[in-house]
Amino acid sequence: MVLRRLILVTLAAAALAWHLVETHRLAELAGGFEVEARRARGATAAAEAAHAEATRQSSRLTAELLVATERLQVLGAAIEERRAAQERAAAAAAAAAARALEPMPVGVRLCLQALHECLRDEGFSAQRFLGARSLDDEGLHEVELLDLHADGLGATFVRAGRMVATLDRALGRLELRFFDGERVAAGERTVLPDDGWALVFAPVDALAIERRLPFLVRAVGEPVDVRPAAPTDVDPLTRRRWLERFDLLLAAAGGDLGLQVARFRGMADGWFLDAELIGTDDRRHVVAMASCKRLAVEVDAGAGVVSLLLREGSLRRGGVDSTITGEGYRMLLPRITPRQASDTMLGMVLTR
Repeated sequence: MVLRRLILVTLAAAALAWHLVETHRLAELAGGFEVEARRARGATAAAEAAHAEATRQSSRLTAELLVATERLQVLGAAIEERRAAQERAAAAAAAAAARALEPMPVGVRLCLQALHECLRDEGFSAQRFLGARSLDDEGLHEVELLDLHADGLGATFVRAGRMVATLDRALGRLELRFFDGERVAAGERTVLPDDGWALVFAPVDALAIERRLPFLVRAVGEPVDVRPAAPTDVDPLTRRRWLERFDLLLAAAGGDLGLQVARFRGMADGWFLDAELIGTDDRRHVVAMASCKRLAVEVDAGAGVVSLLLREGSLRRGGVDSTITGEGYRMLLPRITPRQASDTMLGMVLTR
């Protein structure tokens, strides 16, 4: 009986010991599993953070790629537009060069020739048309003009897409207005204004110009009675040659004004009749104008003085208008000697 109890106690102690050992083993195993689980959770969290960061980086790179793609598209379009513009400019330049090599149409040439003759007949010799491309109801197209300065030392160059000629019969006034282009004077380039840039010629024989240039001028107003030709009137060629002599004389005259006899109608007894005089400053701006019934080169041999003598007319200078009476108005030519004046004007001078 005692032995049985001893055996039972021994067995119970062994079972308890095994239980304790197994419990310890299971506790160690559970602890290992917990550590592994924590490690797994940490790795998962790190992986999730890395994935989130990778997602953010991917989104940022995608956005940057879209912006770069758009910029490349805009740059490509700009390059293509510039290339197309260069091709258009090159084609336009080639076309313009080809047109420049083409001869001027016969009708346009005859029109410019007639216009030159009309201006010269009226005493205006400073304008020279270099060319034009066509003529229609809208006027002359692709026009080039050289407008000589009063002193003969400079010129204004005008290039215009179109020129319109308007003739006022009542005022005896011819206006040439240039559009869509530029003018160059004294080294400065100026774009023509939207309403055009005008050259005005007055007074002119409106009816004669209208007869010569019916296909060019746009005539307005009612004609006035035209003065019949007088015995003192000179022909255009004679008038032109005397204007050239005036240019030679006045170019060397000196003084505060550059003077030019713009026109006259006739000659008698040493006088130039129905004359117009223009004065310019050192910038070639018109600052004085005079029109008179009689104009002469007057010499005073005793005093060694030469003057322009104007009688019966009007003078505008410095914005002030004044009347030239029959007693006359003298404009001194300080650098001209009596001998020089007489030689240049072929003796056509008045002696004081």
